[in-house]
Amino acid sequence: MRYPNAQKGVKKVFIAEILTLLVSVLALIGAVTAAVGIEAQGTLSEEAVTGTLIGGGALVLTAGVLGLVSLIINLVGLRQGGKDEPGMRYAFIMAVLALVSSVAGEAINANGTSTLGNMVTDLGGLFNFLVVVFVIASLIRLAELLDNKKMVSKGNRLNTIILFCLLASFLLEITPRVFSSSISENMVSVLGIAAALCAVIGYLLYLGFLRKAIRMLK
Repeated sequence: MRYPNAQKGVKKVFIAEILTLLVSVLALIGAVTAAVGIEAQGTLSEEAVTGTLIGGGALVLTAGVLGLVSLIINLVGLRQGGKDEPGMRYAFIMAVLALVSSVAGEAINANGTSTLGNMVTDLGGLFNFLVVVFVIASLIRLAELLDNKKMVSKGNRLNTIILFCLLASFLLEITPRVFSSSISENMVSVLGIAAALCAVIGYLLYLGFLRKAIRMLK
C-alpha cells in the first residue's frame, strides 16, 4: 500500500457520506411524522398524537447526533488523507469553512430569517461543493501516480457528472431565496424537489467513486 493515509482517510470520508445520507432520510421521516402528529390533533387520541410527536422528535434528534458524528469522521478522514495527497488538505480547509459558515448562518438567523444569514448559509453550501471538487481531484491525481489509467478515465467522466449534479442542486436550492419576491410557492416546491434529486444523484455517484478509490488504494 503506497498511500496508506489516503486509503484510510478516503474510507472515513466514505463512511461519513453514508451517514450523511442516513441523516437526511431520518430527518425527513422525523419531520413528516411530527407534522402528521400536529395535523392529527383533534382527530386522534391524545396518547396517539403525543406518541407521534415524540417519535418524530426522536428521529430528528437521532439525525442530529448522527450528523455530528458524520461531520467529525469526515474531518478526520480529510485530515488523514491530506498526509499523502495535498489536495485533501484543501478539502479539509473547505470543510472547516463550510462548518463555520453554517454555524454563523444559523446564529445570524436565530431571531428570524435575514438576507445576510441566508448568504452566509449559502456560502457554506458552496464550500461543501468545493470539498467534493478537491476530493475528486485528489483521487484522480492518486490514480495518475499509481498509473491506473482506467480509474483516471472513469474519474474524469464521473467528475463532470457529479460536479454538474451538485452545482445544479446548489443553484436550485438558493434560487428561491435570491428571487423570493418573484417565485410562487409551487415553484419553490418544484425547485426544492429538483435540488434534492440532483443532490441524491450526485452523492450516489460520489459514493461509488469513493468506493472504487478505496479499492484502488489498497
